[in-house]
Amino acid sequence: MTAAAIAIASVGIVGLGAAFLRDQRQEKSRRHDLLAGCRGALEGEVLQHDHAGYPSLTGTYAGHRAELRLVVDMIQLRKLPVLWLQATLHRPVAIGGVLSLMKRASNTEFFSPHGELDHHMRPPPGFPSELSLKASNMAAAEDWAARLADPALEFFADDRAKELLLTPKGVRLTWRVAETERGHYLTTRLARFERAEIDRAGAQALLARAADLAELGEGAA
Repeated sequence: MTAAAIAIASVGIVGLGAAFLRDQRQEKSRRHDLLAGCRGALEGEVLQHDHAGYPSLTGTYAGHRAELRLVVDMIQLRKLPVLWLQATLHRPVAIGGVLSLMKRASNTEFFSPHGELDHHMRPPPGFPSELSLKASNMAAAEDWAARLADPALEFFADDRAKELLLTPKGVRLTWRVAETERGHYLTTRLARFERAEIDRAGAQALLARAADLAELGEGAA
């Protein structure tokens, strides 16, 4: 290879590197505003960003501590990265353990305790076969599964619903916001969520559903 060819190749590599870094900076800037449409969903809200630039909101909802958090899932094999919204309501729930209902579980969901729960439950009649129920306490979970039948079916009727998680300390709902652009990801290996739309009404609807689910346990053993 001639010196001229080497010089041209070097310039090309440097140019690609600079373009990659510029794209990284631009994408991180876009991520900062992903929850902009949710502002005002929580009282006394505090906006924070993680090291990758993804935002979260904490505050109170219906008198209880609440959180709206974005999670990027880039672990699942042969699938494009997915952006999840987790809406969490921290309040006492009368359940004797942890119960997770998850759609299309793959055991790679690092954002959930689903894969670590000991007991796998048979879905109640009418539940879709793609819905997995797992619990830490089988007796408590069986009682709750009956209570959850109708509201769970309503929640999971929307294909964006991923998980309904109940613990003694609260309720968390996981919802698909967007999938990354295929072409951009295959070229750069950077997750870009151009069509990620999260508004205040949608976020509050998830929190209201979480509050309703928590109240199902009032008076339960």
